[in-house]
Amino acid sequence: MTDRILSPYSFKAQELQLISDRFVTHTDWSKSCFDGIKQAVKNDLRPKQGNLCCYCKWELGFDIKEVDIEHIVPKSEYSEYTFHPNNLSLSCPGCNTNKGTKPVLSVPITAYPTDGINVSIVHAHFDDYSQHIERHADAIYEGLSPKGRRTIKLCKLDRLKDVLKKMKDAKSKDTQIAQLVAELVQTKDTQRSDEIMLELSQLTEQFL
Repeated sequence: MTDRILSPYSFKAQELQLISDRFVTHTDWSKSCFDGIKQAVKNDLRPKQGNLCCYCKWELGFDIKEVDIEHIVPKSEYSEYTFHPNNLSLSCPGCNTNKGTKPVLSVPITAYPTDGINVSIVHAHFDDYSQHIERHADAIYEGLSPKGRRTIKLCKLDRLKDVLKKMKDAKSKDTQIAQLVAELVQTKDTQRSDEIMLELSQLTEQFL
């Protein structure tokens, strides 16, 4: 497991010029003119993070809304660090949403931190994850430090126990569905066909 990002994204000259020309405040992050930069950041950080969320360490997806660019220090609080390389990491949407705009600095800053001392959560660039959080069975998180415990609380990492259970339940149901479909194709018994259709309906409703 990748503990931290060893080198941040390095902006190209033309990207820096675009940011200088078109960026005023944090709400500009959503402008389409920055889409290319965002994709470049994702492409660069994926391998550096082992394609894992910086907070929960679950694998990041590749489809729409399966990976977010996380602003470690909230951009709504410090818009001047919206494009700061050390403020950018990749997270899953669940962790990003739960963390939201909650404050992560112990004291206000006038320059971006050069280490994680003033940051109350695990900083993807400055902190070794395994020194602060230990994962058990992929979904149970143990805080080894105040920073680790704060990260678990802010990102609601305990939610992943339920997610893992649902994934296992879904896999089990998927196996049952496949077996029932195979039986439905083969059976010539009308009554049994109706029973199978009812079972499939119940399983798929639960699955949804």
